[in-house]
Amino acid sequence: MKNKSLFFQIVSLIIIAVICLLLTVVIAFLAGSLNAELFDFKNLNFSNMIPVLIIGGFISCFIIGICFLFIARTAFFKAKDYIKENLKNNEKGETKK
Repeated sequence: MKNKSLFFQIVSLIIIAVICLLLTVVIAFLAGSLNAELFDFKNLNFSNMIPVLIIGGFISCFIIGICFLFIARTAFFKAKDYIKENLKNNEKGETKK
């Protein structure tokens, strides 16, 4: 398996979180403006928006949680390898500079 960069994974998580948030808000506005013009805040139907926001929030949390688990796994393996390498160098009497 390819050794992926932890920084790239964190940036990907941030991008996915922003996409999920924007997608949820856009769909909620579309659902709330079924009987009115888009972004007409006076006639916005909030009863249509609330279920979309709740369901979208749960789905976003689920997706972000799975991504976070993969990032935590990668971070754990990188930390484990770093500690092993550090212990191996200490047993030899060498220090890494």
